[in-house]
Order: sequence, then structure tokens, then C-alpha cells
Amino acid sequence: MKVLLWLRSQGKYDWKQEVREFASLPAVGECVTLGANAPWYIVQLVVHTPVAAECAAEVYAMQVERDAIKQQAFRSKPQSP
Repeated sequence: MKVLLWLRSQGKYDWKQEVREFASLPAVGECVTLGANAPWYIVQLVVHTPVAAECAAEVYAMQVERDAIKQQAFRSKPQSP
């Protein structure tokens, strides 16, 4: 499905927009990236736009540090065998 993706840098309102295809609609709190080595963005707002002919939704996301997100996601200690 086509999504109007609004992207910004952390701490700034330097919005960039582009239309992208997604297999499913990104949800608030999820991370998205536009390529293997591209920046990561966390979704902050999803506006469903079923009346718009071109896009199913507008998705607003802020750039985040991928390593910080990974550390937060995997912060629990591994269990000993």
C-alpha cells in the first residue's frame, strides 16, 4: 500500500516527504528504514486517509540512532546455559 511518509531529524522540524510502498501500514512505536544502510526512523503518528486516492495513510517519523534502539530492545541480560 502507498504511504505518504514524513521524515524529520531528531530535535528538528526539517520535514521531508515522499510516497513509499509498504506491505503493511507502519504503527506508532515501530521503526522503519528506507534501505540496508539508511537511517532508522521511529513512527510517531499515523493518519489514516482512506479518502485519498493515492495513499492509504500519512506516517510521521523521527530519525533515531539504530544502536540506541537495539540496546533498548535487547537490554535484558542473556540467561546462562
